[in-house]
Amino acid sequence: MAKKKCPECPSVPKWMTTFADLNSLLLTFFVLLLAMATFDKVKIEGFMDSILQGGRGIFDTRENEEITRQHIVARHSSAEATQSQQQQQQIMQSMKSYVEAQNMQNMISVIKTDRGFSIRILDSVFFQLGRWELQPAALPILDRITAMASHSPFYISIEGHTDDRPEGQFAGSNWDLSTNRALSVLKYMQSAGMPPAKLSATGFGEYHPFLPNITDENRSQNRRVEINFISPEFYESNKSITDDNIE
Repeated sequence: MAKKKCPECPSVPKWMTTFADLNSLLLTFFVLLLAMATFDKVKIEGFMDSILQGGRGIFDTRENEEITRQHIVARHSSAEATQSQQQQQQIMQSMKSYVEAQNMQNMISVIKTDRGFSIRILDSVFFQLGRWELQPAALPILDRITAMASHSPFYISIEGHTDDRPEGQFAGSNWDLSTNRALSVLKYMQSAGMPPAKLSATGFGEYHPFLPNITDENRSQNRRVEINFISPEFYESNKSITDDNIE
């Protein structure tokens, strides 16, 4: 039996061949552009935010610029926070090494806190019983701390603390004594080169004990000066809260 002939396929218009070639060339061109392009991650994130947050439109230049600026500020803040943490570790390690070299581990301790870190110094290192004038032995320690603090971004908060008993023949209250001691440390650090705008002093008296005032050993630990290194991030965030409350 003879095979049936396949019906003749309709011919393709010649212009479609040219059109297909043009599309292929355009696709190749755009792929090439995409491969050569560089992308700004911050601008892309800002563009996506403007869409997801229901902005006034992707062509609102001012809004997109503000979003981009916020991302740049956030990125810089993150970099500054990382640098601050690195400096904190360096200062803490340097101070710990100094304390060990002076064999003063039982008198001075370096402690990490939520605000940064604290150098806790027992009162006998700095003061005579019932007095707030700095002893000569305190000056090299404060010189060391001031040198580290003045070349760092940290703010310094100095706290004076006592135990629950009157100290020596001091005529005032423990609150007065703790405040005067904190101020003595502040004034010395300022005279040694610490910017005064980064210094503050507070006396807490007997009301913030480190240990319960139930033994003489505990009381000796509570009579102390704490030099707190406060990170700029913590300081600025709390400053903003205070400023908002004032307004």
